Amino acid sequence: MRRLAIVPIVALLSLVFAAPTLAAKPTIISFEDDDAADSAIFSAACGFAVTAESSGHVVIHNPKSGAATEIFNWNINTWLYSENGSYHLVDAGPDMLLTKAGTSYFTVTGRSVTFSSVVGRVEVNLDTDDVTYHGNLIGDEVFDPSWFAPICEALSPG
Repeated sequence: MRRLAIVPIVALLSLVFAAPTLAAKPTIISFEDDDAADSAIFSAACGFAVTAESSGHVVIHNPKSGAATEIFNWNINTWLYSENGSYHLVDAGPDMLLTKAGTSYFTVTGRSVTFSSVVGRVEVNLDTDDVTYHGNLIGDEVFDPSWFAPICEALSPG
């Protein structure tokens, strides 16, 4: 009688412990970013010398068999320096490549001061280049190139 009671528990525990082994393991890439390239980009955007020191990682959640989504969790810390001060820029959050009804999309989700200029979700149809967003626009347009402005202002000569 006790053995019969234990069988469902053992079966349940085996499923709980087996499930993680069936999932695809994520790929984790840690890096020291290309500081010279970042320095050149911010110097050009601001119009004065800016030095960048960047590091971080991305966790790539590989699609499971048959899944149509690949998730990239970014965490990049960039310290920017000028003669007038410093600025700490964090670029973190999930991006996804997904397929819906045979159409591929790239999405950016979260509070994106850099890149998307949206608090919410931006979705780019990779087949047509159409861009839609859901949430609050914090720039003048989605992918607003002026996202550099507050950073440059913080680093600029008084």
